[in-house]
Amino acid sequence: MSAIWITGADGFAGTWLRRLLESQGQQWAAFCSPGRESQLPIGSSFTTMNLAEAARIPSGEAVADFDALPEPSGLIHLAAISSPPVCEAHPSLAQAVNVAGPQRFYESVLKRWPDCPIVHVSSGHVYKPANHPLREDEILEPVNVYGRTKLDGEAMAQALSKKGHRVTVVRPFNHTGAGQLPIFALPSFAMRLAQLEADGGGELPVGWLGGVRDFLHVKQVAQGYLDILSSAGQADLVNLCSGQGQVVGDLLDGLLQRFEGKICLKQDQTRLRGGADADQLIGDTTRLRALLGYVPELDVDSLLDELVADSRSRILAGEDLSSA
Repeated sequence: MSAIWITGADGFAGTWLRRLLESQGQQWAAFCSPGRESQLPIGSSFTTMNLAEAARIPSGEAVADFDALPEPSGLIHLAAISSPPVCEAHPSLAQAVNVAGPQRFYESVLKRWPDCPIVHVSSGHVYKPANHPLREDEILEPVNVYGRTKLDGEAMAQALSKKGHRVTVVRPFNHTGAGQLPIFALPSFAMRLAQLEADGGGELPVGWLGGVRDFLHVKQVAQGYLDILSSAGQADLVNLCSGQGQVVGDLLDGLLQRFEGKICLKQDQTRLRGGADADQLIGDTTRLRALLGYVPELDVDSLLDELVADSRSRILAGEDLSSA
């Protein structure tokens, strides 16, 4: 029996992807970070892999215990350091995990299964910010370390495609939903608001709220990955986005309206990232529609309702907010 292999299966998007596959009756097998095995369901087919260590393994050598898994019917590579601030703080580690480690991993997989279809997950952060929807052939000029490592990862993946392997690079734009870590903007807002609500009100420190982002729900992005996997190699790369911009401050206003208590916003200089934070990132959906026959649309109200309910339950459970 074969299965879809997922790296980063213990993470946010990986969890949603696993659930989606299960709901569709599809088999999956997981790669997770050492020490995070408990994040996977009991009885799962999985093995551990440390991409930072994989980056140091000589080319052609196995980077994980492939024999612990069923053969791959496809591979969706999600594992990465995906937080821009973390990448800024640890650029060498980001390069190892987002570029060199995946390269060694792909080489190991394709040496054994050269026809395995691969979805390589990049990011909309590879683009030079612009005031129009960004096409796949736009100028690529990342404004932060995260984007630069993702661009380097794309070059690595596309080199394999040019050798005849079935690889498609996907550039997802922002996505969120229940369970996302509070180092990301919307869950950070929601969880800190939930704590203030529990405390009876207070001040919410914020950074710059004028950024415009192309948000989707993480479940829509997971479905996009699966749909693209079925045609991996037919397109060299494709955006995964809605094509619609959301002002971060407007989304925060929507969250504020859903919480009780007197809560005031307070500008916090430590939360401003300057040139490392793009003004606007919206994707062009032309190629996505041509490939899949549809473009996902974000239901903003449902998303905000979900984030509020999730944040209240997590605060009630005592989740740590030190990274928010």
